[in-house]
Amino acid sequence: MTRVAAEALVETEREGLRFGDPIGCHYHWIEPGKVDAYGDSVRRLAAKVELATDAFARTSALPEDVFAGEAADTLRDRAAHRHEESATVRDNLRVLGRAINAYSEVLRRHREGLEQLRSFATGQGLEVRDHRIWPPVETLPGDSTQRQTDAWEAAWKAYQACFETKVELRDARRAGTRELVEALADHAGVHPADDRQRLVAATADQVRFGELRREAAEEAMDAVEARDAAEAARGTVEALKRREQSQLDRLEALVLAEAPHEEISAQAARVQALHRELAEARVEARDAESVADREQVQANRAARDLAAGDLRGRLG
Repeated sequence: MTRVAAEALVETEREGLRFGDPIGCHYHWIEPGKVDAYGDSVRRLAAKVELATDAFARTSALPEDVFAGEAADTLRDRAAHRHEESATVRDNLRVLGRAINAYSEVLRRHREGLEQLRSFATGQGLEVRDHRIWPPVETLPGDSTQRQTDAWEAAWKAYQACFETKVELRDARRAGTRELVEALADHAGVHPADDRQRLVAATADQVRFGELRREAAEEAMDAVEARDAAEAARGTVEALKRREQSQLDRLEALVLAEAPHEEISAQAARVQALHRELAEARVEARDAESVADREQVQANRAARDLAAGDLRGRLG
């Protein structure tokens, strides 16, 4: 074996890649386009949150001459708080969506790199079989001609170039994966327990992002949307309760003021209509909460079941 190849063999193990073994050149990770589409969906969700952020901002800025009193102050304070929360969620979703889109580019470059690696190996006369680049024979017979020896050395140099390229491709993909995991930790409110942990943990109210395979991504999005729907349903109930109380106060004032019967009846009808609407909204809120809980369980189960190595590894 040539000296250059022999020296490379000293570094036999490089985190799963060994010089002298067949070099995998088949892309078997998630389809980059699916990751990109998921990143786009996260960014679209951020755009929807932006609408809520603007609404909360407008509500918190209602002037006193438009809406005054203790209830108005409470509403403005609550809207201001919600504005801060929604702005944080919006920003986190934007950053996270961009990180996922960037990861899709990492995967796309990795796939293209493997295709180029295969083409290079084929062009250099190396054996490519079963989606792997096979090394030349380790030794030559003692009676080999100079031409055979030169070809053998050239084949080993070509194999070494393929090996080094594969290591570079793998390291670039791993770096991109680490950046995505960091983005998840920073902007999705989840944090790995330690560097060796392969699943990203979550609290009871958070989706666990162990990886970005299609099933887990879809389950995660379903859980987020269901939780948003449940939150919106609860908000509707609270708004209707306030409206009903306001109309009840108005009815009481009309009765105490001995207003005309027609006016009192009309106000009582408004209260009854609001009461029916509130009863229906409470049923819808309970249903939405049940759906959100169910989707959360399914999302967590999908994250547990999927192999953590698909996000941080599937190395080789």
